[in-house]
Formats: sequence, C-alpha cells, structure tokens
Amino acid sequence: MLDRHEELEHYANYAEYSKTLRTWLVAYGIGGPVLLNTNDHLLKLFNSSPLKNWIIFFFLAGVFGQVLLGFINKWCAYHMYLGTCRPNLKDTTRYKFWHYINERSWIDLTIDGLSIASFVIATVLCLVLVI
Repeated sequence: MLDRHEELEHYANYAEYSKTLRTWLVAYGIGGPVLLNTNDHLLKLFNSSPLKNWIIFFFLAGVFGQVLLGFINKWCAYHMYLGTCRPNLKDTTRYKFWHYINERSWIDLTIDGLSIASFVIATVLCLVLVI
C-alpha cells in the first residue's frame, strides 16, 4: 500500500505530464494553421486546395478536444475540492456525478487519442499539399 507522501508524488508526476501534454497538443493545434498562414507559398497551396476545409476541421477538432477535456477536468477537480472542504456535499447528486466522471480515466485517454488522431490527419493532409 502506498504511503500518503508517495501517493502525492505520483499525483504530482501525473499532473505535470497531463499539463505538459495538453499544452503541447493545443500549441500544435494552433501552430499548424499559423504556419500555413504565415508562409506565402503554403498559404497559396492551402487556399487552392480542396482539402482546406478538412485541414481546418481536424486542427479545430483536436484543439476542441483538449479544451473540452480541460473543462471536464476543471469541474471534476472543483467538485472534488468542494467535497473535501464540505464533506456533506459528498451526498449530493452533483458531487456523485463529478466524482464518477473523475474516476473514469478512459475519458482522458479517449479525448487525448482523438485529439492526437485529428492532428495526425491534419498533418498528413498538409503534407499532401506540399508533395
């Protein structure tokens, strides 16, 4: 069984990796379109491509996934915090709902995976522009 100190170290490690991954994914999702729009040659290729709407869609979908996940995690953390500060709230439906969501790591894994897949597709479509 983990002691409390070891548990907090594992959580801090998880939180740091989670924050870093989300930052990189959002930066990539924003950086890709910025690169297309700041290079005249790429911008001409992009604007004349029938794939441009798909490229935009997949970059936005990846960023949206990360924003959605941030929103979900924020509300989970808020309700877990409230339950710690006011233990009587742990009996409320609202707390139980967010606690249930908080315990489902597959939500994070799924949204992160979909965001990464969206960025891979957008990147491949961008490569098709220049090849």
